[in-house]
Amino acid sequence: MKYVNDQPYRMLIDGRWTAGSADTLFPTYNPATGDVLAHVHAATARDVDAAVQAARRAYDTHWRNTTPRERARLLRRLAQLFERDTEKLAWIETLNVGKPITHSRESLAAMPASLDYFAGIIPAVRGDTIPLLNSASVLNFTLREPLGVCALVMPWNYPMTLTLHKLAPALAAGNTVVIKPSEITPLSTLAFAELFAEAGFPDGVINVVNGPGPEVGDALVRHPGVARVSFTGGTQTGAAISAAAAADFKRVTLELGGKSPLVVFEDAPLDAAVDVAAGDIIKNSGQVCIACTRLLVQNAVREAFLAKLESRLAAIRMGDPSDPTTQMGPLVSRSHADRVRRYLDIARQEGAAPRTYVDPSARPDTSRGFFVGPTLLLGATAHMRTSQEEIFGPVQSLIGFEDEDEAVRIANDTRYGLAAVVFTRDGGRALRMARRIEAGSIAINTGIRTSVDAPFGGYKASGIGKERGLEAIIENTQLKNIKYDTSL
Repeated sequence: MKYVNDQPYRMLIDGRWTAGSADTLFPTYNPATGDVLAHVHAATARDVDAAVQAARRAYDTHWRNTTPRERARLLRRLAQLFERDTEKLAWIETLNVGKPITHSRESLAAMPASLDYFAGIIPAVRGDTIPLLNSASVLNFTLREPLGVCALVMPWNYPMTLTLHKLAPALAAGNTVVIKPSEITPLSTLAFAELFAEAGFPDGVINVVNGPGPEVGDALVRHPGVARVSFTGGTQTGAAISAAAAADFKRVTLELGGKSPLVVFEDAPLDAAVDVAAGDIIKNSGQVCIACTRLLVQNAVREAFLAKLESRLAAIRMGDPSDPTTQMGPLVSRSHADRVRRYLDIARQEGAAPRTYVDPSARPDTSRGFFVGPTLLLGATAHMRTSQEEIFGPVQSLIGFEDEDEAVRIANDTRYGLAAVVFTRDGGRALRMARRIEAGSIAINTGIRTSVDAPFGGYKASGIGKERGLEAIIENTQLKNIKYDTSL
């Protein structure tokens, strides 16, 4: 079955698929081979304006006044269609992102339930009745109302799942949206967008514009008709988006970078800790914001932990993402693979010893694509650039520590605060670490696993606001206070 279109992909504006005002194309690639996978029509500022205007018309004329039941019905219908097309969407994501097909299937299989979740919690978005301290006749209450047009600016690493987890709560709250997929991996989002009309969403409620961030993304973020921007991606880009949105006081939710620690104490179940460390370097080739890229291991068990981890990494099956036996695929692009390799050079210059456990250049099935083997930085210290900066690839720094206080100090010694994992059999220590580590998500004796029903977001430079859970819908609303004097 052919999953990728031969004809160039268009954009969706006001219910119509269009080539855009300039009729210009850009390529997107198969990371496993380096070959062009498809061509995509790029938007101009005029197209962005048309999409925002369409979303605003749809919001003003009907969407903001739809009932919770109607919004829930449409989301559940979209969930049914997604479930029907999951296999197709998984293959598109594998071809465009490079993640193994088993990984794509696993991550997308949960998406219909996510849509059902947001459909189900719409009635939970409600205001309060507040007794006034100095009046018995005034009814004082609050309403939660939608914001208007929401701009959803997407990353390239999990295009389908992250699009859905931004889209569903925005629609559930009564907003309309304009989605800008990453220009690197737009294809699964565009295939998903083909389901909107079939699900019954009115024209203009959901729009999709394609193209590079500096042009298309910037035009969308700065558009005066946009009320809220939700962005997932790099911290530097997030800072620029925040500054641009501040010009007209747009609401902003930013899910940014991470440099998450995996803290392993001497009493830890080492095999379980190694499972998490290896999983984080394998999954999506380490291109995961919450991946534990700093392995903080108590000195008493550091060598034992390293031996077990090296054994696991040497056995990783790297190769063709379409092969069901493949565990680890390529990085998303040639430029990103080159960036990761530059960090390995930086590590050497700083005195660390990179050790790579699978050599992609030695095999014909991995020599053409954008492959980088799983790598540990041995002899790393907390203040090296490679221990401080987000590499976003299959690279982890191994850092020793002596005691709990030193572990906390190293764990917090970074500008990021997205997630952390702690392994210990000491319940008191586990809770102390959970309280002391500065991160938005903490896992004890297990890996970080995001779920649709739990809020997700970081501390410090890892972002602003929360996604997923009821908090995601709340982020898409504004609170209004009403006082009604019933005595008149």
